[in-house]
Amino acid sequence: MNDRTIFLLLIAFFAAGAARADRTPELTALLKKTGAKEAIVKPARGILRHPYLVPSGPFHELFDWDTYFMGVALGDGSAGRTVADSTKDFLDFIGKNYADPGYIPRQIAPDGFWALPELCKPFLAQMALRASRATKDAAWLNEKGPVVGLNEEAKTLTYYEALKTYLAYWDSARRAPDGLYKWYSTWESGIDNSVVVSNEPKLSTEGVDLQVYLIREYRAMSVLAGALGRDEDALLFKKKAADLRRLMTEKMWSEKDGLFFNVDSATGKRVEGRQWTDLTPLWGDAATPAQADRMIREHLLNPAEFWAPHGVRTLAATDPAFRRNGYWRGPIWIVANYMMMRGLLDHGRTAEARELADKTVALVTADLKKTGGMNECYDPESGDPVASGRFVSWDLLAERMVEEARTGAGPTKDDFATMPAWPKPANSSR
Repeated sequence: MNDRTIFLLLIAFFAAGAARADRTPELTALLKKTGAKEAIVKPARGILRHPYLVPSGPFHELFDWDTYFMGVALGDGSAGRTVADSTKDFLDFIGKNYADPGYIPRQIAPDGFWALPELCKPFLAQMALRASRATKDAAWLNEKGPVVGLNEEAKTLTYYEALKTYLAYWDSARRAPDGLYKWYSTWESGIDNSVVVSNEPKLSTEGVDLQVYLIREYRAMSVLAGALGRDEDALLFKKKAADLRRLMTEKMWSEKDGLFFNVDSATGKRVEGRQWTDLTPLWGDAATPAQADRMIREHLLNPAEFWAPHGVRTLAATDPAFRRNGYWRGPIWIVANYMMMRGLLDHGRTAEARELADKTVALVTADLKKTGGMNECYDPESGDPVASGRFVSWDLLAERMVEEARTGAGPTKDDFATMPAWPKPANSSR
C-alpha cells in the first residue's frame, strides 16, 4: 500500500466520521432557543378539562397519534402527567357526540369536536401506558372519568373502563367479516392522501398499519390490566394481540413480494401499492424474523424504493403516484423515520438504524437553522421542506434518535414488559 493510498483512505475515514458526527447537541440548543417543547403543552381550556399536548403552529386541537409520539419525544420526565391528562381529555368524550357509546373523535378542540365521524386512532392505551411508565403509576386509570348513557341509564366509567369500551367499539363498528379491522377513510388513517386506503366507499380498506396499532393497543392494555390486578383482562388482551398478529400474516402477507399489503374488504384482494405503512409491522413486532428480514433487505433499505438520502420515503419511488413534493406520497416524515429506525433496531440492524438517526437529526437541524422552525415533511432527495412550516409535533422525536440508535434504549423499547402492581401499598409514598 503506497503513501497516496494511505492518504486517500485517511481522508475517507475522517470524512465518514464528519458525516456521522452527532448533531444532537446542536439540535437540542436550537429547540431550547425556539421554546418548541414548551409550545406543545397547553393548559386546560374550553371543553378540554385537563392540560394537553397539541402540535404547535396553526393547530389548537388534540390529535390522536401526534399526542402519543409527542409523549414519546418528551421522554420519562414530568411530561408523563401531561400525557395522562391528554389521554383523559380524549376519554372524557367517549360516546358524547356519535351513535355508539364507544366512539371517540380523532380530533378534539377546546371549542368542539373535529373530523366527525372519523374515529380516534388506536393509540389511547399506548398513551396510557406511556404516561404510567413515565410517572411510575397506573393508578390514575382507576379514577372516575366520563359518564355514558342518559338519565337513569347513565353510568360513570373509570378511565380504565373507558379504554375497554373504546377498544370494544373497534370490534363492534370496524371489524370486517374476515376478522381484520377497517379504516373509515384516508384522513382517519392519518395518511391524508394515501394511495392504499379508499375514501369512496368508506370503511372498505383493512390497513396493515391499523392492525399493527391495534396489536400494540392490546399489548398495552394487557400490561395495564396486569398492573391494576385485572388478571383476566390481561390474558384476554394478550390473546387478542396474538390472534390478530396471526390473522394479519394469514391475510396480508405476500410471500411473492416479501411485504404486507392492505386488503380491500369488498373483494378480499390485496391493495398492492407500496406505502411506508406496509413496513409498520417492523415497528410493531408483528412480523416473523424471516418476514422482517425480507422487508428490510428487499424494501426498506432498497434505494430504488424507500431508502433515500434523507430518510425513508413515504411512498416507494417505484410507485406511479410517487412525488418528491407529494405530502404523504414520497416526502420524508419524521414519524416514519423514527418508527423505521426502531424497526431496524428491533431486528438487529444497528448500523442502518444509526445512519437513519443521523440523517433525521441533520434534516431537522438544518431546517431549524435555515427557517427557525420545523416542517411537516421534506423532499427525500434534497432535504428541502415541502409542506407548512412552524410545525412542532413528532418532529421532536429527532432529538432522541441518535441516542436510541446508539444504545438501543428508549421510551418504547420495553413498553410491553410487565409493570409493578398498582396502586402502591398504603404505607408507601406516591
